[in-house]
Amino acid sequence: MTSSEQFQRTVSNRLLMWSALSVVGGALLQATRSSFWRAFGQQAIGWGAIDATLAVFGRRGLEKKVQRGYPPAEATRDLRNLRRILWFNAGLDVLYIAGGLALMRRDDAAQRGHGAGIAFQGLFLFKFDVIHALLVKKDTADAALDSDQG
Repeated sequence: MTSSEQFQRTVSNRLLMWSALSVVGGALLQATRSSFWRAFGQQAIGWGAIDATLAVFGRRGLEKKVQRGYPPAEATRDLRNLRRILWFNAGLDVLYIAGGLALMRRDDAAQRGHGAGIAFQGLFLFKFDVIHALLVKKDTADAALDSDQG
């Protein structure tokens, strides 16, 4: 297994773990009487389901590539694209956080709960995306890609 394959699996596995925690935590919050915490939990369930879908499809796509033969040049390009996607998503995460904070200013407890849930998920995903984007060894990936093209 190449380092690119391992890194892609690690990112997918971590996202899947987060999604499971989000869904379970959100489901537990549905038992509360507080409309704030129920709304927060609804956001956790929704975001967790989306994250799980992304993680599963990411892993499935990687497994198909590995089964058919995953040339190092393609793996390097995929790693480079993953880094770009993570940075793009980090920018979107900032917007999610801002939107969530805006909802938290509302008078309605459920809207504040939805806002807090969105901001919380956005904050986690921002950290997740930035950390993993930084972990991609840019110089290594670029050098490997350049040597394959030259």
